Amino acid sequence: MFAFVAKLRQSEGLRHSLVTITSYAFASGFSALAVILISRLLGPVAFADFSVAFSLSLILNRFNDLGLSIAMQKIVGGEWRHGKINAYLSVLLRYRLIISVLVLLIGVFFSGHLAALLHISNLWLIPLTFISSLPVTYFESGQVMLQSLAQFRLAAYNYLLPSLLKFLIALGLYLAQVANVPLLLVIYGFSCLPAWIIAEWRKPSWIRYQLLQSFPKEEGKILQVLRHAALGLLAAGIIDNIDIIFAKHYLSAYEAGLLAGVNRIAMLLYVVAYSLANVLNPRVTAYFRQKDMRAFLKKAWGISVLAILGFFLTLPLAPTLIYWTIGPEYLSGVDSLVVLLAVGYLSILIVPFAALFYAFKSNSYFSLSALVQLVIMLAGNFLFVPDYGLHASVYTRLIARVALLLLTWYLLWVSYRREFGGKS
Repeated sequence: MFAFVAKLRQSEGLRHSLVTITSYAFASGFSALAVILISRLLGPVAFADFSVAFSLSLILNRFNDLGLSIAMQKIVGGEWRHGKINAYLSVLLRYRLIISVLVLLIGVFFSGHLAALLHISNLWLIPLTFISSLPVTYFESGQVMLQSLAQFRLAAYNYLLPSLLKFLIALGLYLAQVANVPLLLVIYGFSCLPAWIIAEWRKPSWIRYQLLQSFPKEEGKILQVLRHAALGLLAAGIIDNIDIIFAKHYLSAYEAGLLAGVNRIAMLLYVVAYSLANVLNPRVTAYFRQKDMRAFLKKAWGISVLAILGFFLTLPLAPTLIYWTIGPEYLSGVDSLVVLLAVGYLSILIVPFAALFYAFKSNSYFSLSALVQLVIMLAGNFLFVPDYGLHASVYTRLIARVALLLLTWYLLWVSYRREFGGKS
């Protein structure tokens, strides 16, 4: 056991993971404080409106991305030639700009219909959601670029800035008692803009975007990844946020607010999973030998044990977490929080196993895993939430995550045997 721990301490990937997770932990702390202030300022009913708009914004981020970040991690992360990297980043930025314009136009045109569907009375909230999602999209793209270029420290420190800005502005609005949902939504989106500017400013000087130049070979390789990654990332955005939207449509505003509140607490675990993935995914792209993958799998099982222990240690703290964060008004959501904590720790457990698919030749995992979860989330929320309420919503998410874990293990076994001919 001690030898295993000593080996982990010597791992460069572990050091990068610890820097990233530490930074993300502080960022999550600031974000959590901002959410606490906002939830207490708005109360469950108004907080439901904010959360629905915020969830829609996160879904829009996936529409604006359409798998481009996965392509960047998978292709740029395993490339060392500056000319090739420059070509890939130029193509990816051109695609991203085109997609962003199309999504924004669609949002402006259909904003009235979406507001009616989501039971949102403030008609300005939907177009503002589409607009404020753009800075978040480009910030995340900048972060993925830095991580793909192995600039983990800069990416980690840069991630702190938006969360700190959110907290400071939320604190000011809380002290002034300005309970304005559209204003809070815009602040959440545009707080990412300074960090995106820093990412672009501090990127390597040899990167020069050539948006008008054609790169047919690079485009072909990117499109090959996007065939699966686009569906996977888009579905992931829907999977992670659709339950709030269903709750707002089928349940009372108070119940939707409860779900939104406890989901914000569990979101801290999703951030840990996200930060871990951002370190592991680009690193695994360089693994070609069976020896490297076997060593990585041992670390993956170690992370799994830590995730399971973390869940059982956190479980008794669920009521306290609600009381001292989003407030006593949300205490009736304790049971839902317990289930969502299980989902969060499962997400962490899955990350290292899913990372290995960035090293395999096949990209089908990204689309298959997304499709399975999407079907479960849509069917569960549509069929059971109207009759069984919040419990149906959170258990649907748990079932979807368990299905993802089992599918990941199965496809990992299949892909490993395909790559190495069944050798152990």
